[in-house]
Amino acid sequence: MKVRIAVALGLALINPAQGSERDQAGSPAGSDRDAHLISAFFGLDNGLPMGANVLCLGAGGQDGMPVVLSRTIDPETLDPEDFSVTTSAGVENIPHCVTLRPATDAGEGRTVLLIGEFGNAPDGPPARVRIVGDLMSGKAAGEQINFRGAEVHVIPLEDGPSLVWAEIVDKDVWSVRGRGTACPSGSQQVVRVTWAGGVRLPGRAEPGDPERALYRVNVTHPDGSTEAITPAALADLNDNDNNHLLCLDTLRPATAVTFPAGHLVDPNGDLNPATQVSVWQGNERP
Repeated sequence: MKVRIAVALGLALINPAQGSERDQAGSPAGSDRDAHLISAFFGLDNGLPMGANVLCLGAGGQDGMPVVLSRTIDPETLDPEDFSVTTSAGVENIPHCVTLRPATDAGEGRTVLLIGEFGNAPDGPPARVRIVGDLMSGKAAGEQINFRGAEVHVIPLEDGPSLVWAEIVDKDVWSVRGRGTACPSGSQQVVRVTWAGGVRLPGRAEPGDPERALYRVNVTHPDGSTEAITPAALADLNDNDNNHLLCLDTLRPATAVTFPAGHLVDPNGDLNPATQVSVWQGNERP
């Protein structure tokens, strides 16, 4: 069992190639309009710090499992009984509590932290997460979709963090500062990337300009050619969630984001693999 004391919601992440149901380009499986689970990871095994009790009484010392969904959700429909976690031995568990915190800035709200007892590594870890209640997508996107029946394999505790989602952020969202740092006012385009849980540097410090320089964003030129550029700035830092804002100085369409292996860790100290995710190109907000 790996236990590392970390900030309450800096939870471990996944490798999409191993367990989340994604295509080879890193895009979510199924239609962009589908309500499905993108990823789930056995983040901490009996390892949530006592500070997690601010999320729900009794969270300290429990398992933590971040789950990322294909759409933002309606928080009024979020309940522990919406989720069933099945172990490798076939035992089903319901979370002790669930929360969207800390990823609650405008446009976030697609990462749910499950807290409870979900099994133990390596002999009986959680193997699958299924939504069994009426968990609805957010109201802002128009038609609400029910996540009931969606399921995904759980990625093992020892896997390192990976990118699982990317999308263009509307200016009326990124121009208003949330809890974390903001993009410069002169930014022309902003891409939000979502890791499957919080990431830090190996010494537990917050990512900064060196990590900004490691991100690459593929953009498309008018002639159809593509170019990998470096973000002009990195934002949405210092708020302990699993999102980063990549602030770009171009309006050319962004299509994919990559990040190299071995620079960020989850709370277990597992280094990230090389990771890539497509930028969501739907006509409606997810």
